[in-house]
Amino acid sequence: MSISLSQQAYQHIKGMLLSFELNGEARVSEHTLAKKMRISRTPVREAIRRLQDEGVLYQVPSSGTYISRPNRKQIVEMYELRLALEAMAVVKAAKRMTRAQRFEIDASIDRMRAGVRAFRDSGKPIMDGEPLRQFLSGDLEFHRLIMTAGANIAAYKIINDVHVRHAVFGFQTHRRNLRHVARALLCHARVAAAIQRHDPKAARKHLRIHIRQSLRAALAAHDAAEAAPDLQPPI
Repeated sequence: MSISLSQQAYQHIKGMLLSFELNGEARVSEHTLAKKMRISRTPVREAIRRLQDEGVLYQVPSSGTYISRPNRKQIVEMYELRLALEAMAVVKAAKRMTRAQRFEIDASIDRMRAGVRAFRDSGKPIMDGEPLRQFLSGDLEFHRLIMTAGANIAAYKIINDVHVRHAVFGFQTHRRNLRHVARALLCHARVAAAIQRHDPKAARKHLRIHIRQSLRAALAAHDAAEAAPDLQPPI
């Protein structure tokens, strides 16, 4: 069965969000997206409405559509979901991940490491540009592989939606220095090593450490953004 234009538009826009082609405070233009995808505005409008329902985008009357920033309570709730569902999935992953998936998870770590090295070599104080995209794409793939190996479709969908919001929010607001990304890389590498040696207990331990560290970073980024209202999109 062919995929509807609305579903194609939804997947395309979500892909743009996850590749950070759409980010920052710029308005999400229905007309521009339709022109880029070479389709009419109706399926794009339907896709945008769906992303609004999921909390990824939001509409400002008489202004336009923007990328959502979760509030403090929503951030905590999303990380609580991750702690529960990803910790469950990583235990299964350590037991049942295929050889191909183990190769892919190492490749995701390599992508993150390449981003960190490029950032270090740039001499910049804060990670941005292509090194940041490379780092975050590896991070997203790492967690996707864990949830896939966890083989729980409902949990996968919930966490996938959460990761979209985290990735977009984090790209806009997090100011990642070398210490931050090196620590995140180390946590991911420890989880991957535990998976490779079929050690579910260690995999769960290091994943939970990583998610708790990420929660603290997300709350700090949220608080910093709240303290700078001039950086917020119009309301």
